[in-house]
Amino acid sequence: MTGRPTDARLLTGASLAVIIGLGAAIRAWAMGGLEFGLGSDDAGYVAVAQNLAVGTLPDGEAQWFGARAAFLWPVALVFRVFGADDYSAVAWPFACSLLAILAAFLVARELVGRRPALVAAGLVAFAPIDVLWATRLRPDAVMPAFIALAVWAALRARRSGRPQAWLLGAGALTGLAWSARETALVMIPVVAVAAWPALRGAWRRTWAYVGGLALVPAALVVVFAFAGRPLWPLTTTAGAGSFRSPAAGWDATTAYLAQMVTAVGNPRSPLFLMLPLVLIAASVALVRRNRAAILPAAWLAWAFAYLELGTLVSVDKPLRFLTLLTVPAALLVAIALDGRLSPLLVPLLAVVAVMVAEPRAHSPVTPGNVRLVASVTRAMRDLPRAPVLAEDYVWWAKLGAFLPAGTLPVRRAVDPAYLSPDQRAAARRLEPLPDLDAYRGGYVVTGPVRRTSGWPSNWDVFRDRLMRQVRPGDLTPVTRVGDATVWRWTP
Repeated sequence: MTGRPTDARLLTGASLAVIIGLGAAIRAWAMGGLEFGLGSDDAGYVAVAQNLAVGTLPDGEAQWFGARAAFLWPVALVFRVFGADDYSAVAWPFACSLLAILAAFLVARELVGRRPALVAAGLVAFAPIDVLWATRLRPDAVMPAFIALAVWAALRARRSGRPQAWLLGAGALTGLAWSARETALVMIPVVAVAAWPALRGAWRRTWAYVGGLALVPAALVVVFAFAGRPLWPLTTTAGAGSFRSPAAGWDATTAYLAQMVTAVGNPRSPLFLMLPLVLIAASVALVRRNRAAILPAAWLAWAFAYLELGTLVSVDKPLRFLTLLTVPAALLVAIALDGRLSPLLVPLLAVVAVMVAEPRAHSPVTPGNVRLVASVTRAMRDLPRAPVLAEDYVWWAKLGAFLPAGTLPVRRAVDPAYLSPDQRAAARRLEPLPDLDAYRGGYVVTGPVRRTSGWPSNWDVFRDRLMRQVRPGDLTPVTRVGDATVWRWTP
């Protein structure tokens, strides 16, 4: 009899490891990589991370997102150690997406027990929207994990003999979430609800949470103080924001609720069947009066209200923001529908995830614009650094960012939602086009060319110029990688 609790813990740990492993496998299979279209966030993120990797702190309005230390600074560290390419760029979001699986398990175990905790972890592991965004360089896979861990730490404070320590940890985790995306502060009420039993009647403990929350901003202030601008990481994001009238941001067809309703029967949508499953779980929890479901239900409702209403004044409504809902939705479903058959929800969702992710896994762009470019990048790391030319715009942009000859410039990105049609057309042009004289003596990479929607509208002008001025006799082969060849351009 004495061995049974240990056996149960070992079985639970092994089951969780399998769930996380399968979650990692499906994310790797659906590898998204970097888009690098004209004006894409990816290019700016990589540029700032590359500059950080060589010790250059971000500066100026165009690099405001460089203050997101919990998002981009680990990417810079990976670049420093392993070099930059599509795979190293998404390693940190990938890891944080897996961390969210663990966080869902920890929160559910605190609220109810091991079986629903494993189900919640499985639902996060195979949530299609998390699978799709785990291998993209965006904060959408980073911030939710830290918020979930902050909620777990707050729950631990309820029954710990040292509640202040857990509240300090909850605050620090919230600070990390803020440092991945500033809007994480909207989720403080959820952490407060989780910690309420520990705070009730002992308000001085609040300072432990506030102190933990201040740790990350304070550390950033110290770091930037050495550059003579200690407040830059705290003020730059506020100055970079753009706002509009809520009425201008409202559209019944793009509202998140409308998108969920539209996607209910679409097996290619990451929101496929999400709405009815959550509504059924909420109804069951209400009928059963399941007190354990109160926190995830409130968490889900609050996060959705922010996404639906709070984004009206700032941005359009991209689906990737909905990763904020994954953990609370998984918790609500796992807790409300807990029973002998509830583990079957996990393989059913896995089937849905495969259906949704299959187009990306077999994208015609991935072999050339992700895998082959990464291989070429690795082959060129030991070569003397010099400017790199390519007739494919994505290749040119990626190789220039992955193999920089110096500090990379960062263009100020503007959300297309704030541009007029004429401004959008102008933004589709690359101005100025690359100056060929600046590339003489550098490298020319030839390989399969696949035009994508992210190409500048005037890139063909540059391609024609490249074909005319780079003579075959001036090219010396350096190395061949698959279908690509790296040439030295002898001026």
